[in-house]
Amino acid sequence: MGSNAQEALTVEQLDALLDAVSTRGPSGERNLALLTLLADTGLRIGEALALETRDLVREAGQLTEVKVRNGKGGKPANVAVGRRAAVALARWLEAREELGIGPGPVFCTISEGRRVHPTADGKGFGDELTETKLEPGRAISPNYVRDLLKRVAEKAGIEERVTPHTLRHTFATHLLRETGNLKIVQQALRHSDVTTTARVYSHLTDNDVAEAVRDLRDPERKQRGEAEALAADVLAALPPEVREALVKQALRGES
Repeated sequence: MGSNAQEALTVEQLDALLDAVSTRGPSGERNLALLTLLADTGLRIGEALALETRDLVREAGQLTEVKVRNGKGGKPANVAVGRRAAVALARWLEAREELGIGPGPVFCTISEGRRVHPTADGKGFGDELTETKLEPGRAISPNYVRDLLKRVAEKAGIEERVTPHTLRHTFATHLLRETGNLKIVQQALRHSDVTTTARVYSHLTDNDVAEAVRDLRDPERKQRGEAEALAADVLAALPPEVREALVKQALRGES
């Protein structure tokens, strides 16, 4: 990995992060939809916040894609949306409609009024105050998302620093581990050259190669792994009550 690379979240950490987002109000539904979309599509934060309602593609009423009109290098793209992100987005869009917010940025402000806050300068926040008019329907800022991620990561018990790019990196890492195909990851991340993808994620493919080499001359190890996979598939296909009885029987045998 490069010197500026960061660790991806595990599946468990990502689930905990999303679970830590409170959805009691419409802003929570918006925040959960945004973080889920980032985590499950690999969109850059600027691309996600630039999405407008006209960029949502539906088939048979179901959200299936989002149109990135101005990606990195000015390249447009259609990005597939999985079920988890589609469900979270649908809930936010329903809440957004109930708020009476019309067409425009998907991830938008919902507050109305005025906010008084310190004025930032090159040295930080000074004594001078600034008044900002709050209007529903404006695109939220990247800084808001960074602060949001910091808060929910702490709530989820994640010690590592989590940023919007962490979610993109996590998406790519999980996709590569699932598919083992660097070309698919390159296309999903929309890297123009596969060498860019390989430079960041080669450590994962190196691990897969090492695992395959160890299996190559170790028939017992390979057979053991195949047997465990087959047993897991068979167990998953059993009715719940049968699985439960087998588990209880196994536990009695261990005691």
